[in-house]
Amino acid sequence: MASLLITGTDTGVGKTYVTYNLALLLKKRGVKVGCFKPIETYVKEVPEDGRLLSEATGQPLEEVVPVRFSLPLSPYAAELEEGKRIDLEELDRRFEELKGKYEVLLVEGAGGLAVPIKKNFTYADLALRWDLSILIVGRAGLGTLNHTYLTWFFAKEKGLKVKGIVLNGFTGKDPSERTNPKIVEEMTGIRPLCLPRREGPKAKEEDLLPLLELVGL
Repeated sequence: MASLLITGTDTGVGKTYVTYNLALLLKKRGVKVGCFKPIETYVKEVPEDGRLLSEATGQPLEEVVPVRFSLPLSPYAAELEEGKRIDLEELDRRFEELKGKYEVLLVEGAGGLAVPIKKNFTYADLALRWDLSILIVGRAGLGTLNHTYLTWFFAKEKGLKVKGIVLNGFTGKDPSERTNPKIVEEMTGIRPLCLPRREGPKAKEEDLLPLLELVGL
C-alpha cells in the first residue's frame, strides 16, 4: 500500500491535473488506485476536482470528497465563515478505510502545504499524521523558483519525504521556462518532471510515464 500527497506551490498550478492523470496511468497498468480529496472548497453544486478524480478511478464522488464548502477559501477559513466543523477524526477514519481498500491512494491537497485545515493544523501536519510522502506540483514559468523552493524547504523542515517535483504547463513562450528546471534541481537536489501545457484534462501518456519512477509506483 502506497499513499502519496499531491500538493502545490500555489492554487491553480495543476494538482488535480497531475492526480487525475497519474490515477489513469496506474489504473491502465492494473493497479487498484483510489483518490481522496478530503476537503474541497468553492463547490457550487458538484465538487469539480472531485468529479474529475472519481471519473478517473470509478469511485463514488462521496468517497473521493467527503467535506465540501461553497466559498473559495482555505478549509480553515471556510470553516470559520460557513460554520461547518471539519472533523479530523472522521477524516482519519475515512483515510484508513481507503488505505485498506486500494493498493495506491492518491491524496490531493488544497493550495499548498502551509494551507490551514484547522487552527494551527496545515496540510503538512495532515501528511505527518497520515505518514504521506509528498509530490510537489508547481507552475512552469516565472515565479516558480521561489514558490517551489519554499514548498520543498518547508516540507523538509517538517520532516516530510519529498518524492518528486513536477513543473506543469510549459508553453515555450516564457523565457524562464528554459532555466527553471535546471535551477530547481540545483536548489532542491531533485530533477523536476516537466509537463507541457495541454488543452483539456488528459495528458499524453508518454509525458507522465517518468512520474511512476519518480514517485516509486
